[in-house]
Amino acid sequence: MKKAVDTIKLGFLLILSVLILSRFIFLQWREVRVFWLLHTKQCPGCNLEGAVLRGLDLQSANLKGADLSRANLSEANLAGSQLASAKLQQTDLSLTTLADANLADADLRRSNLSGANLMNTSLRQADLTRSNLLFAELPGADLSGADLRWAELHGATISSKQLQQALR
Repeated sequence: MKKAVDTIKLGFLLILSVLILSRFIFLQWREVRVFWLLHTKQCPGCNLEGAVLRGLDLQSANLKGADLSRANLSEANLAGSQLASAKLQQTDLSLTTLADANLADADLRRSNLSGANLMNTSLRQADLTRSNLLFAELPGADLSGADLRWAELHGATISSKQLQQALR
């Protein structure tokens, strides 16, 4: 009986060690991806969930299809960046420059875009459900088919034509 208990304890410790090591490797791998992104501005399809990229210059970066859920990108420069089909749920994009960026088909549910510069940005078919767009700048943004249900738009620079595009 004691041998069986010792075997179970050893198995449990082995599984726990593997889980801890896996988490460490995952965190280190994310840091490698962030380093790669900073130096190449290329990381399409990357998993950068929860990454802290606050205030970084990522102008013209390729993040197509990347997972940036719950990441902090506040005050970053993503002007002209490719973020089509990116996962940006609950991401902090406050005061971020996204002018001329492509966010078509992006998932921005519950994201904070307050004070963001979205001038001439493509948000075609983007999901902005419950997003915070307080005082966001949207002149020239393409909102065709965008989902703005329950989005906070107080103080945002947005035209009635753009809102009509979103309703189609």
